[in-house]
Amino acid sequence: MKPFRPESGISTSATASSARRGPHGAYAEYTTVAPGQKTEPLARIPDGVSDDDAAALPIPAVTALGSLDLLGIAAGQSLVVMGATGGVGGYAVQMASARGAHVIATVRGDADEARRLGALEVYDSKSADVIEALRASRPGRVDAVLDLVNGPDTIGRDADILRPGGALVSTIGAANRAWFAERQIAAHNIVSSASPMSSPEGLAEIARMLEAGAISARIRSRVGLDGAGQVLEKLRTGGLHGKGVIRLQA
Repeated sequence: MKPFRPESGISTSATASSARRGPHGAYAEYTTVAPGQKTEPLARIPDGVSDDDAAALPIPAVTALGSLDLLGIAAGQSLVVMGATGGVGGYAVQMASARGAHVIATVRGDADEARRLGALEVYDSKSADVIEALRASRPGRVDAVLDLVNGPDTIGRDADILRPGGALVSTIGAANRAWFAERQIAAHNIVSSASPMSSPEGLAEIARMLEAGAISARIRSRVGLDGAGQVLEKLRTGGLHGKGVIRLQA
């Protein structure tokens, strides 16, 4: 998924997380698109959006938007975002807040960042069992959970905080749909490449959100090509709460 400006080809900034996807991404100033050939979705960058911000959007923002659509998030609903200050989580909190949802964040040590993004309640896994804390504070349970962190062995605990008829999305393929269905919960697994919003229309929508101020790109590091390895290492180890952008031109 790539943003581009028609007068100059693909944006000259590359998001660090997408650039490390093996055959699906690379560090480059330009790319070519053959007419009529199936390729990754492309969308024009609006005039009010910078190349850096556009480069930081596609994979996590499209995944967040597709997840919220699967969950059916609308005004007045309660949503728990597990891992709310990561790449996908940060966008999901902002988007859900913009829709008027009551966003509840679980984090690991960065509660202030989650509140800045728009979360109305924050639970820190460093200081409490977040599932138990949520059960105690919300006996009526919540409408939806976007789980970005829990694997197959632990994601079942999300059922303890979801109301019957609620919905769950896992971005790491951890949800056993049949198991959750037995508990009257609609569970989904989503990956960025298969997101319903992985399309020119989806890219255009998130670009409009950014231009309108509904979301921010959350760029935490801008480096030249010689700093790519350092940024990737921070992303791998959780040392960068946001996006890293590699600039190929000064």
